[in-house]
Parts: sequence; structure tokens; C-alpha cells
Amino acid sequence: MRDALLGLAENPALTTELFDRLVAGGEEDVLHALAGREQLSTDQVRTLLAVGDPTLTCRLVRLGLVPWSDVPEGHPGRALDAVLGGAAPPAAWWEAAADPAAEVRQEVAYEPDAPAEVLAALADDADPRVVKSAAGNSCLPPALLPRLARHPSTAVREAVAGNENAPAALLAELLADGGHPAPTRCGACHRREAACADHAPGVRRVRLTAACHPAVPPAGLAAFLDAPEVYAVTTFAARTDLPAGFLDRLAEHPAADVRAVVAANPAVREPLLRTLASDLDPEVRRAVAENPAVPLDLLVTVASHERLPDEPVPRVEAATDAEVRSLAASRVAQVRALVADRTRLPDDLAEQLAADPDSGVARRIAARPETAPRKLAELLERHGPAVFGSVTRHPGCPAALLHRVAAHPTVGRRVLRDIARHPAASAETLLLCLVAEDPDVRRYAAAHPALPVTVLESLLQGPDETLAGAAAENQALPVTLMERIVAG
Repeated sequence: MRDALLGLAENPALTTELFDRLVAGGEEDVLHALAGREQLSTDQVRTLLAVGDPTLTCRLVRLGLVPWSDVPEGHPGRALDAVLGGAAPPAAWWEAAADPAAEVRQEVAYEPDAPAEVLAALADDADPRVVKSAAGNSCLPPALLPRLARHPSTAVREAVAGNENAPAALLAELLADGGHPAPTRCGACHRREAACADHAPGVRRVRLTAACHPAVPPAGLAAFLDAPEVYAVTTFAARTDLPAGFLDRLAEHPAADVRAVVAANPAVREPLLRTLASDLDPEVRRAVAENPAVPLDLLVTVASHERLPDEPVPRVEAATDAEVRSLAASRVAQVRALVADRTRLPDDLAEQLAADPDSGVARRIAARPETAPRKLAELLERHGPAVFGSVTRHPGCPAALLHRVAAHPTVGRRVLRDIARHPAASAETLLLCLVAEDPDVRRYAAAHPALPVTVLESLLQGPDETLAGAAAENQALPVTLMERIVAG
């Protein structure tokens, strides 16, 4: 019965009377499920607050559902919760910023909505963790960043290097050697009495963070082109203002992830792009196709040999009408599929591609929201299971097609999940889903509003608690059955 109560607590059709009865029941999980409902009235929030549970109150306040005047005076963490919930007046910000617990002050310093004057005060906090949070906050007055870039702790300097408002000159200094004077503390030793013998790892993190900043002058990145820290190199390898020689070096980086980012960079010169199209790693070759500046002939070459994702390609999105029509007439099926993925497609080309013999092209046409239901039926008839996924995910798929696919002996679990959640699914189709092997399919079907009431009642009384919970969440559940759940 617990799952049914939790499902009922999330049911959008729950009546006010039953809401109050669930609150009176006092079960902790149910109370939190009620607090997480999408729409709570002011009276319902106050009903939950009256329970007096600090954890529940904390959640309601942090969700922004409780005005400052309604936050209980004795609630622990009152100021911080109100700050995080967006309901705090200036006095509450200052109260939270003066909390004796460094963890509380750190959370305040991290908040993007914190007043600038509060952040400025926290930037002088005695605890480096608090200062670090303030230093990385984009609402911190930028004039404070140069001073914080000289902080004894590398953790604070790292936060400065990641602040979106950090000026280029300051970033260049941090990129070069971690800043002056040399730090005396790092993240590994700031809570110890004795400092580390060597803060090199902390300095390295400062420099790498600066390297990832979009405003750092690209000339300073020369020393990092062969860096083993792939996360940082992939970040700046996407910049379009890098010198051509830098991109040439990055294209030879041992990490395929870096080479793939270079391959997708529109600033890469055509000869290098053609070289990358022959890279040993398939992800690099596929990235060439994602480059907005890839020549059409090279795009065709890549599409002829690589399996590309089912999504619009930038170069095809920007193609002229003549180029699109040329690609649509390609002998390579995947090139035609790229056209079928295009966001804007002339009606005649859509018709032409809908008749394409390749199932990959058909799958993409079936996924287009403007494809008419009659076309979906034709595509399903012509290509069968190959287009099941696209047809059943289409918002306009008719109920008859959904049922036909659900009854097919080769239908997979992913397709059945889409069918069980589809608004057009009929009761007959949902009954098929309820006997599927996949538990998610059964759960989605049990929560579908087209399921008959008699079936919902049997699920509530059945041995499967998960299905009972999904049935209780069903917005088509009659009030009489809701009352039965509450009564136990």
C-alpha cells in the first residue's frame, strides 16, 4: 500500500480533501511526495508547514514555496533555506553570511543571486572554502578579482580563473605560472597546520582552469597544446581564434577526443580537415561531418563510410536550395538521410524522400513532426520494424498504428515504452503493454489515462506494488478509488 500512497500523492487529480487526509496520515515519504507536486496552493503549503517537520519545512522553503514571513522563526537554517529558495530579504542574506558554520557561508557565497555586497564581505572570510565560492561567483564585483588572484590558496586562485568576468590580462598571469606571489596553501593542505612541501598540483589546476577560460589570450596556450589533461585541451581546442599552427599541433594530439574537437572546429583549414577525415578513430572522422565549414564533397565522402547520428548536420542546415537538392539526389543513402534530418525541408523534397527505398531515410522522414499520419502508415507498410521507433514517437501517430506495432512479434522494449506513454494509445493497446516483459512498459501503461477503470482497480488490488503505485498516480483514477487507497 505504500507505493499506492506515494503514487496517489503525485496524482494531479488528487482532491483537496484527500490531500489533507494524506498529510494527516503523517508518513514521511508521502509528505515529501506531496511537497514535490508541481502545483501546490498556498493553503496546501501551509498545511504541510503545520506538520512541523524540519526536513519537510526545509524542502518547502528551498523550493521557493514559502514567503519569508511564513518561515517558522524557530526553524533551523531558516536564513539559509530562505536564501536558497529565493524568498530572502537582504537581512536574511547577511544573517546566513554570518553563520558560524563555514559550510553555510560557503553555500551563500556560491549563490548566483547573492547581493554583491554580501559576496564582497565573504571574499574576506577566514575560511578559504568560503572565499573560493565567492571568487567563482559571477556576481562578485570584478574589481575584487585581482586581489583574490593573489590569495595564498591555489583553490581561490583557481576559482578566479574560472570566473566568467575575469579580465584577459589577469587570466594571462594565472595561465603563465599560477599568479604572483607564489601560493602558500593549496586544496590539499589548507585545513592542515603544516603546508604541503610542493603546491605544484594546485598551481597546475589554476593554470588549466585559466586555459579553459574563453577570454584568455590564445598565445598563452602554446605550452598546453600537448597537455595530457584532455578535459582542458578539448575545451580550448574548440576556440575559433587559435592560430593555425596551434590547430595543426592539436590535430596530432594523442587523445582522439581532442582531435575530434579540432575536426569539428570551423576555423580548421580545409587541407587539415581532409587529413582528419582519414583519422584512425571513427569519432574523429564523424566529427568532420559536424564541422559547419566542411566542403560538401568531403561531407559526402565521410557519410559514405561512417554511420552518423540521426540529427541535423550544421553544413546541411546552412546549405542552399541547390545544394540540398543535389544532396537529396545522391547515390549514397546516408547523404539523403542527412537531408531528411534538415530542419527546413521543401515539401516536394519531403515527398521525394518519403518514397526513398532506404529505411534510414524513411526513419528520419517518419520522425519529422510535419509528416502526415497517412504517410506514417505508408512508411510502416513499406519498411516495417525499421521505422517502428520513429513512427511510435511521432506525436500524430494514430491509435491504430500504435496498436499494430505493439502487437508485432518483433517489437522491442524501447518502442513499447514509447507506445505505453503515447497520448493516442488505446485501452486495447495498453492492455498489451501491461503484459510486456519490461517493467517500465508496464508501469507507463498503468499510469496512462486511457486505461479502463476496471483495470486500474485490479492493479491497485494486485500483488505488484510498483504497478499499484503507477495506477494510483493515474489522473483518470476515480475519487472513490482514491478514497479507498487513503482508507487503507
